[in-house]
Amino acid sequence: MASPEGRRRCRRRGKKSKAKKKKREAGPTTVQDLPDHLFELILVRLGPSPCLVRAAAACRRWCRVVGNPGFFARFGPVHAQAPHVGDYHAVHGGQPLFVPSSPAVVDRSRFSLEFLPESGSWDIADSRGSLLLLTKKRAPQSWRDYSRRVRHYPDLMVCEPLTGLYQGILWPEDLDGIGRLGVFLLDGDDADRRVSTSNFRVLAAVDDTVACVFSTGSEGGWRIIYSEITSHVELPKLGPENFVGRANGTLYWGIDGCATAVLALDETTAEFSIAALPETVWGPSHIRTSRIVGGEDGVLHVIRLIGNELKVFAQWHPGSDEDEWLLEIQLMLPEATLGLPGRKEHFFRQQAMIVAANTRYVLLTPSEKSWLFSVELDTMRIERKHERNRYAGEAYPCKLPWPPALADHGRERR
Repeated sequence: MASPEGRRRCRRRGKKSKAKKKKREAGPTTVQDLPDHLFELILVRLGPSPCLVRAAAACRRWCRVVGNPGFFARFGPVHAQAPHVGDYHAVHGGQPLFVPSSPAVVDRSRFSLEFLPESGSWDIADSRGSLLLLTKKRAPQSWRDYSRRVRHYPDLMVCEPLTGLYQGILWPEDLDGIGRLGVFLLDGDDADRRVSTSNFRVLAAVDDTVACVFSTGSEGGWRIIYSEITSHVELPKLGPENFVGRANGTLYWGIDGCATAVLALDETTAEFSIAALPETVWGPSHIRTSRIVGGEDGVLHVIRLIGNELKVFAQWHPGSDEDEWLLEIQLMLPEATLGLPGRKEHFFRQQAMIVAANTRYVLLTPSEKSWLFSVELDTMRIERKHERNRYAGEAYPCKLPWPPALADHGRERR
């Protein structure tokens, strides 16, 4: 008969053998075996891209991890920018057209504007994050007659194509019958929330002294702002065609006949001012030969066509003692475009034209024929075959709603 000590040793050996058996029967280690804090480190490396949204849709646990507010608190300092999924192109006489940044990843049908009421009657005016700002196409009558005829219908529309949400905005009655220099989409008054259909602002430049701002919320609506500075300056009549760009929270319009200054509108204060520029950098401005775009770290870029030479100037420290302008890019277009598909010998006998410009590239064409090509500002790479080069209009970037609104399905079990 076994002693008590012997029986204890047998029980210990039995437990060990059972543990070894369970260990042998267990499957291989997978990502699901990682604790949440290590799993988050992997997801953070995906960056703000459609891949992260797809990962969140993989299973309940992944959705719970990504949808946790703490995840985005750690994620934000690493990836401050929302993922860019493509651009909407203004197509003359047609509906804005979406071109995905990566056709293999982004389904362009998800960004159709067919969900809008009277979907074919809107022109694109601006974009911000995942939102678009649209304006009602005007009939050939005068602005006053048009405003009276469609007073019952929104003159502006803000929409989010991916979710199908939209909000119409009526033009202020006090400004009926008055044209405008442009309308622009801004972040909402609630800085702690991402721009959305419930948190945005619209800035409208009416003329060189008057702007108005629309805000969402219970205390929102239009407010009109008058600028004292420009009210004492006599300027030639300006129109939307004078708009030359946007950079670092400021909107710019060229002034006909002025080679050293532009009209500037501050997006924060909605006040106009006159911004001085060196004549060697700006020169006689025209939307076909001069543009202003932003850059990283607050850099201001001026893009100019002088003859058929493309020049890009950069001001690295605007407003400081070190605000000198540097020539970053200098490119002779006749020579640089040799060998591109469709290039003709008679091109560039006249001055080329700027069709569109943004922080990523400049879209150009020779005057002799609409033959679109782009120059990437970072690499100076000249591109002819890219899909964006098919459309002779401005491109408006579209991003995913960020951070994405993800439901924590794990709460259903708690």
